Amino acid sequence: MATEFVYYHVPLSQPSRTVLLLLKLTNAPHKVHILDMRKGDHKKPEFLAVNPFGKVPVLVHGDFVLTESPAIAKYIARSTKCDDHWYPADVKKAARVDEYLSYQHTTVRKASIAIAMTYVFIPRSTGKPATEEDKNAAYKGLQDTLEGFENYFLKDRPFVAGDKISIADLFALSEVILQCEMSGRDFLETRPKVKAWVDRCKEEFKPQFDLVFQPLYDFCESLK
Repeated sequence: MATEFVYYHVPLSQPSRTVLLLLKLTNAPHKVHILDMRKGDHKKPEFLAVNPFGKVPVLVHGDFVLTESPAIAKYIARSTKCDDHWYPADVKKAARVDEYLSYQHTTVRKASIAIAMTYVFIPRSTGKPATEEDKNAAYKGLQDTLEGFENYFLKDRPFVAGDKISIADLFALSEVILQCEMSGRDFLETRPKVKAWVDRCKEEFKPQFDLVFQPLYDFCESLK
């Protein structure tokens, strides 16, 4: 089996950042191809030959091509000799990770997209600022989502799926950080349990976290 992963990445994509962070945290041999979607890199024939859907992330491992970030993250965890806690071999522990990943893509990510579109991308494309009504609606949706995240998944545990960090934390962190940065509202001050978890994850992920998330911070800084 090929030893080096080839990874197609867009720095401002939450799912794409998540997988790149996992590659770096597990020291998996990899080569990164950065796509500029503003220039239409995702629509070029050479990329469509890799992924006909024209989306990122994409992982290539020898002659094996995989799309969709949760599937990619699980594949990396299973196909490398990384620590078991990322995606446990124990079926019940793995199910807890999978439970969050399902919740993530139907709930947490939906709230993140609403924040990003309302606060940043729709105003940039239309030239009109979002109304306070729209901002408050997106923010309420975010708070409702975080309520479930905090009370069901975190509870009194240090990490999303249990006592040890996993790929569930990577996916969750990427969304929560984006929500904070793009909304410009520090909602973590009213959610000390979530804030403590964010700080814990950042500490666990240094220095790779700073490297992977810097493009997001730079982009959000440019909006000010």
